[in-house]
Amino acid sequence: MTGLPSRRRTAQASAVALFLSLLSALPSTTPPADAAAPRPPSDTALARTPARPAPSREQFYLLLPDRFANGSTANDEGGLAGSRSQTGHDPTDKYFYQGGDLRGLTRKLDYIKGLGTTAIWMAPVFKNKPVQTTGGKESASYHGYAITDFTQVDPHFGTNADLAELIDKAHAKGMKVFFDVITNHTADTIDYAEKEYGYRSKGAYPYLDTEGRPFDDSTAMGETDRDSSPYTPLNRTGEHDTKVPAWLNDPAMYHNRGDSTFAGESALYGDFIGNDDLWTERPEVVEGMQRIYETWVRDFDVDGFRVDTAKNVNMAFWTQWATALDAYAARQGKPDFFIFAEAFSADPVVMAPYLTEGRLDSTLDFPLQAVVRNYASRGGPTSDLAHVLAQDYRYTTDKADAYGEVTFLGSHDMGRIGSFISQDNPDASDAELLRRDRLAHELMFLSRGNPVIYAGDEQGFTGPSGDVDARQTMFASKVADYLDDDEIGTDRTHASDAYDPTHPLYKAIAALSKLTMRHPALRDGVQEERYADDGQGVYAFSRTDLKRKVEYVVAVNNADKARSVQVPTYSAGMDFRGVYGSSARVTSGGDRKVTVEVPPLSAVVLKAAKPLSPPAAEPSVSVRPPAAGATGDVEISAAVEGGQLNRVVFAAQVGNGPWKTLGSADHAPYKVTQHLPGTVQAGTALRYKAVVVDSSGRTAGATATTTAGQRPAPGKPTAKRHYAVVHHRRADGDYDGLLLRTADGTTAPFAGRDAYGAFAWITPGTGARTIGFTVEKDGAADGPERAFDFAATSEVWTEQNSAAVRDARPEDAYPPQDAAKAVLHYHRPDGDYDGWGLHTWTGSANPPEWNDPIPPVRRDSYGLVFEVPLKDKAVSLSYILHKKEEKDVPVDEALDFSLYGHEVWRVAGDSTYLTPSPGGAFGLDLGRSEATWIGDDTVVWAGEGTGVASQQLVYVTEGDLTIENGALSDEGRWLRLVPSELTQDQKARYPQYARSSAFRIDPRDRDRVGQALEGRLIATQRADSGALLGATGVRIEVTRPEGSTQ
Repeated sequence: MTGLPSRRRTAQASAVALFLSLLSALPSTTPPADAAAPRPPSDTALARTPARPAPSREQFYLLLPDRFANGSTANDEGGLAGSRSQTGHDPTDKYFYQGGDLRGLTRKLDYIKGLGTTAIWMAPVFKNKPVQTTGGKESASYHGYAITDFTQVDPHFGTNADLAELIDKAHAKGMKVFFDVITNHTADTIDYAEKEYGYRSKGAYPYLDTEGRPFDDSTAMGETDRDSSPYTPLNRTGEHDTKVPAWLNDPAMYHNRGDSTFAGESALYGDFIGNDDLWTERPEVVEGMQRIYETWVRDFDVDGFRVDTAKNVNMAFWTQWATALDAYAARQGKPDFFIFAEAFSADPVVMAPYLTEGRLDSTLDFPLQAVVRNYASRGGPTSDLAHVLAQDYRYTTDKADAYGEVTFLGSHDMGRIGSFISQDNPDASDAELLRRDRLAHELMFLSRGNPVIYAGDEQGFTGPSGDVDARQTMFASKVADYLDDDEIGTDRTHASDAYDPTHPLYKAIAALSKLTMRHPALRDGVQEERYADDGQGVYAFSRTDLKRKVEYVVAVNNADKARSVQVPTYSAGMDFRGVYGSSARVTSGGDRKVTVEVPPLSAVVLKAAKPLSPPAAEPSVSVRPPAAGATGDVEISAAVEGGQLNRVVFAAQVGNGPWKTLGSADHAPYKVTQHLPGTVQAGTALRYKAVVVDSSGRTAGATATTTAGQRPAPGKPTAKRHYAVVHHRRADGDYDGLLLRTADGTTAPFAGRDAYGAFAWITPGTGARTIGFTVEKDGAADGPERAFDFAATSEVWTEQNSAAVRDARPEDAYPPQDAAKAVLHYHRPDGDYDGWGLHTWTGSANPPEWNDPIPPVRRDSYGLVFEVPLKDKAVSLSYILHKKEEKDVPVDEALDFSLYGHEVWRVAGDSTYLTPSPGGAFGLDLGRSEATWIGDDTVVWAGEGTGVASQQLVYVTEGDLTIENGALSDEGRWLRLVPSELTQDQKARYPQYARSSAFRIDPRDRDRVGQALEGRLIATQRADSGALLGATGVRIEVTRPEGSTQ
């Protein structure tokens, strides 16, 4: 490069020479450097990468405008007339507007600022549907999450001018303003013609294009119309034009799949508690949402967004939307515009992709919230903190890291920290509750991240649970439930205002804020774990100022007794003095350890008397790439020698593409992650560079190369029969010593029990078809030899001394199930059941917290038995079987009662139910015709099947349909079938089908009946995944169907 000073030219030449020498030393299997491939960035260029790419010194104050302060009673009813059902206002009911507004918030800015707040995060202020009805219950949209007009402030809160004034005055006081924004859904104005609302999966109910062909919207959009969706969407009367911008009134812009179970696919595609779920895979929706929020950035000088329900939107949307908003804000003079997301999960592995792949700046730190609550409130082990913080590297990108995470203790959704502490310690004194509350805040403020105070937490608010029970007003309340709440650290009740700057928690938070302002290292200095007690006790870490090179030691203690511990530091012979929670003066020994005394339920901070000494040895680095064949999310690590307070910056190149910075790691172990999309071809060169920068600014670099693999293309879903299940019934009910023995010598005990009798299961070999077996009791045959066709059914029923083998569930042997509860039986082949519990949510009457799962009610010969009380009219139960952070299967699960009933049996590691096992009313055999078309639009067949989510007719106008590896060769075009009953006339004309299952062609597809009858036509049944459970030909009765020429 011409014009560079000679020193820079020399450094660059050295870096290039080092890179080339390393490449030449690689094994011959390593792909050679392509002459056209861009060279890696220089050490100097990478070293300039910001250590803190995202804001890391904010202190947020979260509030709901309706619940904070009432500045004008004139807008309490939002300019509407009538009862509370029309206006949404009723200050005696917690589910309705209470009267808070933007003017009231503006008048209380000094109170908020007094906490040390640097940024206000408001719940949504856009215009909402005043009142919605969900599950037969009316409630107002005081919370702001049922938006109809994205262009104006809700009249209950004031005007756009009031919002502009609030932002101007907050900025004048040195506080930023963040909007809570929604892209996932809008208010509920769409109904379904079917008047059903259960979730319909993409597998069983794919979107159809205008020709009736199924398509997957996650890979490509088909041409659609109003008939393409699983349900038939209709705007409710009088609500066809209530949404702004106008494109939001088009039902085709929504998923129209029914209510979410918040598990699996439905978390992305289902309606959020009845609200209309936007079809965010559509380019029109991505662009529309981009334009909406660009307008607010342009016109209102807003400083950032908190994104609601990010986990319920497809990742590709975030990649496009966040990138566009960042670029737009930068053009508007806001290069530090900050977008953080709510992705409700306590698992960093789930959270991190919203940064690494979705390109958002930060997430609400649910994993840290869970362990801080467990540590401070429940006296949990220090290992939980260590486990979560050890995964901070997962959040690293070129524009984000864990220091930019938004940390919190509770919220308007999940509940308050005061609630958790009160519930976890029901017999504790107010003084103990206050100490635990303060400890939680200390740990949050002294750890990495941007802390959040939820309005009311600084006044000791509690409440029995989350959501509306955690949304008390800061001004005097008339809500009876709120008036019953106890408060921590005070004798006051919600009958009076709560803006008391002398409350002990307000004072404690303000003091912590001042502490971190005086000592910035406590906000975003390098955080390194230094000490962790076994079990309960002290957890200690250092925070080191990158500029001043001064080390702080932070130690917290959740035990009820004082602890004295030896904490490692950077320096020997360094003097430390207490700056928080202690006035001690101590000196580190030759082993570089310092003695720290930590009172019970407290935190202390010690500061080193002087900066770290310059490192003697220059740093060196080596980089370890992913193993050859890497795909998906991969890790890159570096080993560092020499230097001190080292920071390693990573960069990567995929193929001959540009080099991109992956981010930096500021303490060992030095590592980052990289997302390799499925578009990267196998064998593609992956090149990496790591540059270490020590505290003296000295650098060293290294490179490494590997090759990418490629994830296998997703195959068609198929019904996986992992087990063969044999049920057996004995007249005397004695099943001890009962054994299943197959013809090939496999044996299995009858360990399972159900209403029919006992059951055993085996794993058949690959390609197994006919399974011969005998049932033995104490070594003697309990009946003749029997057999069944495993290809046709995986579950059969037998009886003592009978040769009969039934492949249909004998319903008369199973009494009606209790719809008030779900029963889940769990078998672990290893017999280790210690610590396993059940986490539940949708459908559960009493959803537990992650760290307090539902325990089994008993253990029997099969395994654990869990019983879960259900909400009234629950149609499913969402759940996770887990042992602390270990999940039985990696994905969230949902039990659909309409498919499997209320009682199921599971085997560890397998999400397919052992029993009842899925199966169609007919097998996978297109050589048979077990479905019959009668009349104009009716199809019948014998039986129903188990686990059948949908049924349809599939046809092609050219060629044939075959079954290959359990799936159709071509999904052709569909005629959707709707469960029905035969008319009296049909029963009289076709008495042989009077007891058959009957279906009618969906009215939306009847215009294609004639075309279907001219081609190859079959009937299919599908599992929720879309896997074929049954496939058969269709016999046409003599009566000519409507539209047929034959």
